[in-house]
Amino acid sequence: MSEDTLMSILLFLLILLVPLLLSYWPYPDPKTPPVQARTEKPQAQKPKTLGQGGNPPTFKEISAVFTNKASTKEELTEAIEELARHHGKIHAKLGDLAHPDFKRYLKLIIELCNNPQADKDIIVLLDQKLRVKNPRYAMDIDDATNKGIAGRGF
Repeated sequence: MSEDTLMSILLFLLILLVPLLLSYWPYPDPKTPPVQARTEKPQAQKPKTLGQGGNPPTFKEISAVFTNKASTKEELTEAIEELARHHGKIHAKLGDLAHPDFKRYLKLIIELCNNPQADKDIIVLLDQKLRVKNPRYAMDIDDATNKGIAGRGF
C-alpha cells in the first residue's frame, strides 16, 4: 500500500471517530445519577410503627426493626411482642430436620443479637417467646441465640 492511501484511510477513520466521541461527552448516560446524588450518604431511616392501619406487621417489617441499628429498646421489645403474637409459630419439623422456614427465624435471632441496642434482657425475651411457642425447636433456638451472641464478639 502506498503512503498516500494509508494516510487517507487514517484521516477518514479519524473524521468518523472524533464526532462519535464528542457526541457522547456532553450527553452522559441518563441511568447514572449525577455526581452530587452519588456522594451523599444515605440517612438512617426511622422504622415506621409496626402494624399501622390495624394490619399485623409483616415478618419483613419486624426484621427491619431488628436490623436497624437506630432502633430503641422499646421498639425492639415491641417488635418481639408482635413477632410472638403474629409470627411466633414455626412450621413443624420434618422428622429430625428443621423446616426450611426456620432459616428466616435463625437469621432474625442473629440480627437481633447483633443489634447494638439489644441487651441480654431483650435477647432472652425473644428466646423465651419463641421457645414457648415452639418447644420442638428449643435446641435449635438455643443454638441460634448462641451463634448470635458469639457474633457480637463478647
